[in-house]
Amino acid sequence: MKIIGIAGSLRRGAYVWRLLEASSWELPATVDFEIWDGLDQIPPVSDGELPQPVDALCRAVSEAHGMLITAPAHSTLPVQLSHALDWLSSPRAGAVLLGKPVGVVTACLRIHEAMWTQTQLRRSLGAAGAVVHGADLAVSSARSRFDATGQLADKEFRGRLRKVLDEVCSPSLARAGGSALFHDH
Repeated sequence: MKIIGIAGSLRRGAYVWRLLEASSWELPATVDFEIWDGLDQIPPVSDGELPQPVDALCRAVSEAHGMLITAPAHSTLPVQLSHALDWLSSPRAGAVLLGKPVGVVTACLRIHEAMWTQTQLRRSLGAAGAVVHGADLAVSSARSRFDATGQLADKEFRGRLRKVLDEVCSPSLARAGGSALFHDH
């Protein structure tokens, strides 16, 4: 089974990147996890042929059994992440998200801050037919959330993330198509 990960930030050292990287420790050993890092190359949706970076994104998502997106909590999605989701939900992308399980994890200081980000991600992914699983993980200090190896240090935090990842990695969801469903953990 292969899961593709996308961090909703262009800054490699950003908390959502660290969270995405730490997620690999929480996946079952049988899962091949690949972080797709071409977000900075994705242009706005336009007419004509798919730009090469968009084609690469669509191929990566199409070949994966599921996807994990980590995103910062803002009132709007980062523009490059919006562009990527617009392309993935476009008919020109070939319905690559139809029935695909997608985990959405937003990181914020207080749970309510992630509401807009979760809503926007669910709307975009749901319109493309993805089966969405989400968690808002409140963090008071990013530094204290990771141990020296980059793994998540907080057991409760790790448990909530694992619930989302278990759903994304569910063999029945990875094989089955389906309508857009939303699950909170």
